[in-house]
Amino acid sequence: MAGFWKTYWRALKIPALPVIWIVASLFGVAAGPFNSLESMSFGARLVFWPTSIAVGILIGAAIRIFVRRKLGLRCFRYEAPTLAGLSALVLTAPLYLLVLLLAEKPNFGGFEIFHMAAYIFGLSMAGSILRHWMAPEQGRRTRSREIHAAAYPTEAPSGADPSAEKALTRPAPRLLYRLDPDLRAPLIRLAVNDHYVDVVTEAGQTSLLIRLADAIAETEGAPGLQVHRSHWVAREAVRAMRKEKGRVFLEMSDGEEVPVSRTYQPRVEAAGFPPSGAERMAAQ
Repeated sequence: MAGFWKTYWRALKIPALPVIWIVASLFGVAAGPFNSLESMSFGARLVFWPTSIAVGILIGAAIRIFVRRKLGLRCFRYEAPTLAGLSALVLTAPLYLLVLLLAEKPNFGGFEIFHMAAYIFGLSMAGSILRHWMAPEQGRRTRSREIHAAAYPTEAPSGADPSAEKALTRPAPRLLYRLDPDLRAPLIRLAVNDHYVDVVTEAGQTSLLIRLADAIAETEGAPGLQVHRSHWVAREAVRAMRKEKGRVFLEMSDGEEVPVSRTYQPRVEAAGFPPSGAERMAAQ
């Protein structure tokens, strides 16, 4: 659930969403679709449409996560119409009933609900297109190259020792190329989430429909170790190791704590991770 909320809040930070909300709200207030121009006062429309569009955006963001994580649709040509269809299915009836409730003089025909569904479908498609346009593929590729160059430089600084030079020139893990370009950054950890694996990098988090064992096999180039049947961590992302009542936890650079199972505990303790701040203070 924590992974869902992190993904959800990140989805709401997309720059296209405020633009969609403003444009759609102004259109609703001015044009008054579904007879709201005749049946609602200007003040009612001024409250109804911005609020309805905002709620639709909030619900749509959750539907988009469902489409990506549960249905595995990440390509724009498949994701956009599926998202639009599900949004129309979920939002049409509540919006229709709300218009009937607020309208001073309801004057809807028998097919008005289908017009509303088509409106929601079109608005969702327009939002997906705008979101896709505001993050053009060329820009994402350029950003990907910048992240890759920063994370995995191909030239060692002058005077570097051979071990450092070897670390700097190691290839990027193959797993990164399964991610959206703007998420290709040094790996932090992997975690099983139902039939998916949450992949956390320094640029964010996403989910892949893949087995953990296969994902770990594609992390070559990023030194790490499996610490639990459901968790893998990158060594460089471990900040400290904490023990509590016989259990071991790893504090990661993204602020999360990863549990270590007893099976992998000897390997983790042998890795020489520093103790947590609380344990250092207790030892002193």
